[in-house]
Amino acid sequence: MNILRRIWDMIRDNLDYYFAPDKRAEGASIEPPPSYGENPHDTYYRHPPLGLASCWNGANAAERMMNTLSPRMSDETFAKRLAWMRGRGCNAVHVFLINQGDGEAAGYKAWDTADSTKMMQRWMALKAAGLTPIPWVIADDSKALASDLFSNAETRVKAIAKAGFFEGVPLVVIGLEMDEYGSDNDWHKLREAIRKHYAGPLGVHHTSGNGFKYAKYGEVICGQLNPGCSESQVKAQIARIRALGKRAIGFEYARNANRKLAQAALAAGAEGVGNW
Repeated sequence: MNILRRIWDMIRDNLDYYFAPDKRAEGASIEPPPSYGENPHDTYYRHPPLGLASCWNGANAAERMMNTLSPRMSDETFAKRLAWMRGRGCNAVHVFLINQGDGEAAGYKAWDTADSTKMMQRWMALKAAGLTPIPWVIADDSKALASDLFSNAETRVKAIAKAGFFEGVPLVVIGLEMDEYGSDNDWHKLREAIRKHYAGPLGVHHTSGNGFKYAKYGEVICGQLNPGCSESQVKAQIARIRALGKRAIGFEYARNANRKLAQAALAAGAEGVGNW
């Protein structure tokens, strides 16, 4: 019975890919779904609720998939980053909407029309390739833009929502490493502004292993540990997040792809990963 169910899942997945309108944009080339690497017959590994993402590659994470919306990233580089994610078997992509100085091609903001027009073109290209975008409102290393955002949360978030970046997404993550900047009041105001335009689950993220100070602002916690962590440490963190009554993403445990750590997170009950 399990074998028959798995065969049906595989057939259904392919039908979804070719015929579901949200899988590809009009005019996009039709290609077979990518290989999903290890565990090819395990439906959960292929389709956890919050997706399989691989966010970093290269020496010390020089290549940043989270910055693929950036207008400062060339179309050629974007195509390379997209091909790499598809080659890894990803079906989700975490992307920053506001990023002043965090990594490759930083320096953009989705409330600015000049930036958001190009960003939405990239957003649609990611969707056309079969990747579900998961927006993160703001990156760290964005001091000036964070100050602007916190001071003008209502108007900035409204502009971001109007541009379409909250539409049809399974999750919105409020910010990267939220315990490094911003006050409790700042994050509260930002969360309330987002809630006026997005009714789905919200996520929070903190620095490595330093607790979950802002857990109260999200239904989902994106886990992070320092590079070099073990599979058992990953599983323990996911268990801790779930014990808080939160949904978990095993977000960052290495500075590049690490399938074993990602699978450890999934095995412990994570609903998505960032090192696939």
